[in-house]
Amino acid sequence: MSEQPMIQSVAKAMHLLELLSQARSPLTLTELHLRTGWPRSTIFGLLSTMREYRVVSQWPDGRYALGLRLFEFGCSVSSVWDISAVAEPYLQRLAARNEGTAVLSVYDGGQVMALAQAESRAGMRVVVEIGMELPLHATSQGKLFLSAMRPAAVQKRLEEKPMALYTPHTIQDMEQLEQELSAIRAQGYAVEDGEYKIGLRSVSAPIYASDGQMRYALSLVGMFRRVSSREFLQATQDAVAAAAQISSALGFRGTQKPLDKNV
Repeated sequence: MSEQPMIQSVAKAMHLLELLSQARSPLTLTELHLRTGWPRSTIFGLLSTMREYRVVSQWPDGRYALGLRLFEFGCSVSSVWDISAVAEPYLQRLAARNEGTAVLSVYDGGQVMALAQAESRAGMRVVVEIGMELPLHATSQGKLFLSAMRPAAVQKRLEEKPMALYTPHTIQDMEQLEQELSAIRAQGYAVEDGEYKIGLRSVSAPIYASDGQMRYALSLVGMFRRVSSREFLQATQDAVAAAAQISSALGFRGTQKPLDKNV
């Protein structure tokens, strides 16, 4: 809780909004009184004021619910939301802590594309071009997004873009890929072990939006010796933690693991 002074009436109004949101259905004045312990007159005054501003609505039977004005606010936030700006400080910290390049990616139109990156000033420099299309089956980002798809959707995507061979380690067998996707769902992150470019290894963790859908991937790419090395394991922990923090900043309140087949 912040140490800054709070306006009690505003804090109480926010708490009422939280209760109405959590209830998933309209609540009566009595129900709100029982859940807060506040005087009915206080609750009624707050609800009446918020109703004037349309952040609370009152049904014909007298029950209270969230108002349409909140939906309008949400649309306004979405229209100006810049995921790259939100993720930038997390990318910078992740890269600086692990001597690698932190990358924010999105899946759109059947392809994975890099949106933003931050490079470490230490170690060998790894550059990921912004706007660059990344292969689905040979990168940790791509495999992460595939793991969130239904089997039929995975099959369709790979028929549209066959599994090209990039290095001797690239997965080209569908059964092997399916086994790896299953492991990704169980552990909540994806690993690439020299499958796209020799010497490069990466880890990707999911970023969820407020609706619970995985929208982005946060990755760390570097010249790690082995995926079993202490440095890579630390990078994995940091990437998963940073992705969870970005998800929280986007309004996600669920759990990061395991991944669901939601695409």
